[in-house]
Formats: sequence, structure tokens, C-alpha cells
Amino acid sequence: MNHKPQTTPKLAVNAVVFNEGKEVLLAKRTDNGLWCIPGGHVDLGETLVQACLRELKEETGLTGEVIRLVGIYSDPKNSLHIAQGPEWHTIRTSFLCKIIGGTITPSEETSEIQYFDVHQLPQLITDHAQRVRDAYSDYPAAVIG
Repeated sequence: MNHKPQTTPKLAVNAVVFNEGKEVLLAKRTDNGLWCIPGGHVDLGETLVQACLRELKEETGLTGEVIRLVGIYSDPKNSLHIAQGPEWHTIRTSFLCKIIGGTITPSEETSEIQYFDVHQLPQLITDHAQRVRDAYSDYPAAVIG
């Protein structure tokens, strides 16, 4: 895959979801085989919340509702999650969400969807483990990093 260098960062969102047992919902990506928090890039005309809930539905089959902002993550060294090269810089916004409907259904981007104990996470993409920890900590303010 050949990409042109970006002149501005891209915006992406993630939905951090915990079940009643405080396990976190993760999706296994089909492009690199790594587990991740469900999410993706924001489309033109979407708010961050709309993009987050759309990506959650597309990747997992689940309908969600945003509870709060977990954090905004902008460190370029953590942007290379899909191996698009050093010119790829994504500003990532993570939201704590709850599930309000739907059935777990993998998509073309996800081969597996499952809940994991937050203390026994599989290998995750770049800073996703940190975002899970930030959401799990229930820190009262959003993380800016």
C-alpha cells in the first residue's frame, strides 16, 4: 500500500467498553492480527461522538452510548498502528461507552470480538493498553497525551 505524506494529522476515535465484570471489549484486526479497542477515522461531517458510535457498530455489531471522554492521544510515535509509515500521524480520541443493543458480529476489519480481563490483555496495538488503563482507572478528568 503506497500512501502520500499527510500535511495535517487525521482524526480517529475509539470506544472503550467494559462489561459488568469490568472486562474490556476488544476486536482483533484482520490487517495485522493485533487486538485493539474498536474505532477508526472520523468521516467528513461527523462529530467525534457520531464517529465513535458508528465505528463501534461497524466493527462489533454493537450499539453504544458515550458516557464520557477518556482522553486525547496525540503523540506521533503511537500513530503507526496500521503500518502506514512515519508520515502517518493520527490524533486519537477515546470515549468510555456502554452497550445499549446489538449482537457481537465481526466485520471485514475484525476477525474476533471478545471481552478480556484488564489485567490479562492480549497483545494490543501501540497505546491501546494505556487507553484501557486510563478508562479503567476512572480518573475524573480526561487524559491529554
